[in-house]
Formats: sequence, structure tokens, C-alpha cells
Amino acid sequence: MTDNNESAEKANIGGDGIRIISATWVLPVTSDPIHKGAVAIEGDVIRAVGPTQRILDEFPAAEVTDFHHSIILPGFVNCHSHLEYAVFRGLLDNENFGPWMIDFLDQKSKLSRGDYEISAMLGASECVSSGITTVGESMYSGTSLTAIGIAGIRARAYQEAFGLDDNKMDDSLAQLKDLLEELEEEKGDLVEIGIFPHATYTVSANYYRAIAELARELGMKFATHLAESEEESKYIRSGSGILALDFREKVGWDYLNHEPFGVTPVKYLQQWQVYGPDFMAVHCVHVNDADIDALARRDVSIAHCPKSNAKLGCGIAPLPAFLRAGIRVGFGTDSPASSNIMDMFGEMRTAIFLHRGAAQDAGVLSAAECVQLATLGGARALGMADRIGSLEPGKQADLIAVDMEYSHFTPIHDPYSSLVYGANQEDVFFTMVAGRPLYTRKVLLTVDDEEIAAKAREVKEKLWR
Repeated sequence: MTDNNESAEKANIGGDGIRIISATWVLPVTSDPIHKGAVAIEGDVIRAVGPTQRILDEFPAAEVTDFHHSIILPGFVNCHSHLEYAVFRGLLDNENFGPWMIDFLDQKSKLSRGDYEISAMLGASECVSSGITTVGESMYSGTSLTAIGIAGIRARAYQEAFGLDDNKMDDSLAQLKDLLEELEEEKGDLVEIGIFPHATYTVSANYYRAIAELARELGMKFATHLAESEEESKYIRSGSGILALDFREKVGWDYLNHEPFGVTPVKYLQQWQVYGPDFMAVHCVHVNDADIDALARRDVSIAHCPKSNAKLGCGIAPLPAFLRAGIRVGFGTDSPASSNIMDMFGEMRTAIFLHRGAAQDAGVLSAAECVQLATLGGARALGMADRIGSLEPGKQADLIAVDMEYSHFTPIHDPYSSLVYGANQEDVFFTMVAGRPLYTRKVLLTVDDEEIAAKAREVKEKLWR
């Protein structure tokens, strides 16, 4: 990989001049793969994409970097993540969703804000090194905002909100407004702030409606965990199960009455004026045809998290049905506490295997569709497709390079198939966001990953006590 390493180092060029990055393959996503292609970049914007010789002729004075036997593609858009939970990976690997939620609460309480800052930095650095250039980050402690800024990635940072007691709703809403104002002041140029009412079992109907109104008032996007598990469906439909009993007791909400609603979680939220094009539903595993139709008619987007859903025993979301309904869908890794690693190659591979296996049909999802979902699909789900998700003139220069020199890539017949069936996060050797290289020669340029890893190992000791 010597040539690629040397070229990646050379690509770390500042200034406002034209830079050209070429490779054996360029995947614009919105058009056919380009064999022996190149991308021309000026500042933070893509100027041109096409065959290498044409781009060289168009910009003869440009600085040129040749990545040789590589695939250049848009940076991955991770629609749903929890960076601040990176230190919890591998801790609760063999529990179903309900017990996992309760045990996870116990583990969360062991850490300080400083610990969460370290954990968020660990998660953000993993995003950069694995080719994730944009995250839809759901923040509990708020420490992800700093980590995202230091790492240099693009984000919508959603602040989580909780509350089942409507008697406390006015105070909770006022506190949320104040917090959102603080986050707006702290965020960097590549970050938007959003709101994340946590879930149907942690947020009351009235609070959901109030948050939706607040989001529209502030012009913010918002999202929620929805229809993730059978336990959630039981909670909404019949008022029973572990979320109605053990979980509410654990968080101190057992004094509140909970009436069964007799509907699905999707139908439940539909009653409270939550849905619209600025709303993203995360998971949607336990949905029926009427639910899918309701989400599609209101242009709700979906973050599909195949690995996390499978690992926690939640099930398989009906991705093919979402796509047939015209819903905007992107992939999410979810939390490292549930999916262990933030590897979008793993999400693509898990999705294509699960959905083909469940349908017993190899035509149900293609490798090209998976790459599209991991890039432009995610951008559409987050409402950012005008800026990112594909390699096109005028869009932001968010791109990555994947090394193809290893044996598991040889021979390459289709670059999409090679990425989905053969690649993993370790094959990424270059990451750029807004024209700024963040990762080159497999070295992080914005984060001291060795220092962060050492501190994370210290934090881990608290979780084993």
C-alpha cells in the first residue's frame, strides 16, 4: 500500500487552489462508476468529476494526487449514532433489548461527564478512520458536540429529551429550550442542532407534541427511536411488558399511570402531529403495511440499523417495503454499546444478507443500492442531500478512499460489489470533509487516537467494578 500512503500524504494540501484526486475507480453514486476517474476540488467544494484525463485537461495547473489502486466515493452518512457510548462496546453482548436497556442504565450511571467526553472522542475518531464523514448523532450528555468539532466531521447533533410526567412538562420544555440555545452557540460550522425525544416509552404524548411544535418553531429537524422492539409494541398496545414495569421502576416513573393505547407505536405517534418531512424515525422494525403507508404519506425518513436490531434480538426492519413506498432511508450504526463498531461496510453487508435471506430472493437488494443507502440515502434521510452524499460539482468535498490492493479485492469486476462484499473499515486510508483531509496514511490528523484509546481503557475499569 506504499503508493496509496504516499499519495494520501500528498493530498494533505491547504489553500484555495484546485486539487485533483484520481484513482482506479470513482463512484459518484448518482451516475455510473468511472474507471480511471478523478475528482477536482476547490476549497471545500467539488468542481468536477470524470475520467482522469478529461479532468487533468480541464485543470492543467492543478495539484494532482493519484491514489492508484483505490476506490474514491462519497463519505459515509451514518444516520443514527451515539458516539458517547463507545466505551460500552462489548459489555452487554448477549442480552435481548428489554433486559439490555435496564442493565445499560446501571452501566451509564457509573460514568462522569469527563468519562463521556473521552468516550465521545473515541467514537468520533472511529468515524473518521472508518470513512464516516457525517453523523446523525443522538446526544445524552452533550459531550459529542465537542468531539465532533475536534474530529472535524459533519453532523446533525440531536439533543435527547425525556419526560413522562406531564406535570413537569413545562419545566422540562423550558430547560430544553435553554439547552438548545447553548448548543447553538457552541456548535461549529459543520454542525446543525436537532431535537431527539427519546422513545415512546420515555416521552409522553403531550411532550412529543410540544417538542414537535418547538422544533418547527425553531426550524430544527427532530427524530426519535420508534417501533424498535416487540417490548415497545407491547408497552404501547397493551401497557404491559418489561418497559411498562421493570424499566419504569428503574427510572422512577412507576408512580405514573400508563394506559394501553391498543395501536402500534407508529399509529400512536401519528395522533400527536409529530410526522412530517423534518422528522426521522429510527429503527421501525415492528411496523405493518398501514404504518409504512402513514410514514410515506407524511414524508417521514427512516434510519435503518440492521446490525443493532439483529444483535439485540429486535428483528429485521422491512427495508424493501420502505424503499417500495418511496421512503427516504439511510443506514445507521446505532450505538457502539449495541453494535460494537461503527463500520458502515458491516451495516451494508448485514443488510444485504439479512434481507436477501429473509426474502429468499437474491434480487431484493443490490450492492449498488447498499452503497447508495450508506451515502446519498443517508443524506436524503437527514435532509442534507443538497450538500453531501454524492460526488457532484457544487457539492461539499466529503469523500473517502478505499484501498483495493489486498487479495480480498482481487479481481475487481464491479467496484460496488467489492465494497459491499469484501471491504471493511480497515481498508479506508483517506477521509476528507469539506475539502479538509482528516485521515491520511491511516493516521488521524485531528485526534491523538493513542491518547484517546489509553484514556478509554481507564474509563473501562469503572464499568467492570
